[in-house]
Amino acid sequence: MWKRIAALLVLSLSLPALAAVKRFELTTHSSVFPVDQGVYVKGFSFNEMSPGPLLVVEEGDTVEIALRNEDFVAHGLSIHAANTQTSKFLGNVQPGEERVFRFQADFPGVFMYHCAPGGHGIMAHTMGGQHGMIVVEPKKKYRLEAELGRAPDLKLYLVQSEWYASGRDFFDGRATYVVFNGQNFRYVKEPIPVRPGDYIRIYFLNAGPNLTSTFHVVGGVWEYMYYQGNPDNVVKGSQTALAGPSDSWVIEWRVPPVEGDYTLVTHVFGTAIKGALGILRAKKDAPRVAEVRAEGPKALKEVPQEAKRVLDPYGLGTPTHEHTVRKAPDPALLQPVAVGERTLDPLPVTIQMVGNSFYPKVVEVPVGTTVEFVNEDVFDLLEGERTGRHDAVVVDVKGPEPFVSPKLGHGERWRVTFTQPGEYTYICSIHPYMRGIIRVYAPTPQEVHKGH
Repeated sequence: MWKRIAALLVLSLSLPALAAVKRFELTTHSSVFPVDQGVYVKGFSFNEMSPGPLLVVEEGDTVEIALRNEDFVAHGLSIHAANTQTSKFLGNVQPGEERVFRFQADFPGVFMYHCAPGGHGIMAHTMGGQHGMIVVEPKKKYRLEAELGRAPDLKLYLVQSEWYASGRDFFDGRATYVVFNGQNFRYVKEPIPVRPGDYIRIYFLNAGPNLTSTFHVVGGVWEYMYYQGNPDNVVKGSQTALAGPSDSWVIEWRVPPVEGDYTLVTHVFGTAIKGALGILRAKKDAPRVAEVRAEGPKALKEVPQEAKRVLDPYGLGTPTHEHTVRKAPDPALLQPVAVGERTLDPLPVTIQMVGNSFYPKVVEVPVGTTVEFVNEDVFDLLEGERTGRHDAVVVDVKGPEPFVSPKLGHGERWRVTFTQPGEYTYICSIHPYMRGIIRVYAPTPQEVHKGH
């Protein structure tokens, strides 16, 4: 039975007694996301989707969200639509905990919600897919709806987000895929049907976590746009909607009276070609679709055996991020470094702790080599899932002999010399989904000679 640590946390005693109450339930999981045919990403989810459930309420509603942690690490929730303290009540939710939280939707618009255990964990979990859209529909009508006197033919809820192959790539902003609603070229493979002249309202959110979007339709001009989705923040006749991470727009547009494909794209073309592209297919007899929701495809529990590529930002499963060192050891490089020493001295084999991952994830070295771990994550405050402190531990995990590093803060280093050949699989004991491999081999006489 789930422990209800806080059955109900009401932050405002002034909530209207007759206000509508919209209730939602979010659960946290470790998940495998289908990103493309044969391509999967391992990360974290709300309700086993990324983006998570679309939450739609109306301005003035009382919103109640139950957050239940069904995972093995701490999670949390940041709700950008809530104009009140949330981290105090929804941060650092431990495995097995459930929290219930209420707030009043005071401001209309398109908002982001994301995992927020606190500290470093906020960035690490959002990178792993734990985010979604919450829409607060305004009491005031948007302009085109008022002018036409009718509701949209199509409501399109669209989240742009990024997938990363490693914490190093996340740290440097090098996305492997940039997608709409969780999947690579999702609406190219399945174009969205519309009819010429249709009135379309797009709810657009750039969930990031790192890259800017310039949302555009090829073959049209946005009639009205509303920054952050608020009807008072109006822009007329625009070619693109500029959105940094967590920025949003409501866009009103009528499909031109010409049949054909109208491409939705971020005009940052270096990211568009990574998956952020979709098609509105206009035909006069197209089937009617009232809405396209922002949820991602249903996640999986495990990676299918037939997978051709697996991105695991935190752990193993990305061959492109392996690193091989094939050289004999140099005794001059085997001097110990005290824990806490900060140095820029070059070393032949260095494993970074960055973005809640080890980088490179796999190294291959000869017997006698010293490997140095260095923590590049900056936020080394707090504790547990919320900290950017890391260690490297092979105890109770596969390896010829154990090693246990201290818990390293930012810039701190630790060295270990390998005297036994074999494969060492290790983890961070603070963030156990962080995994790496060190393969130690006995060099041949020819390699030893060449190395010297």
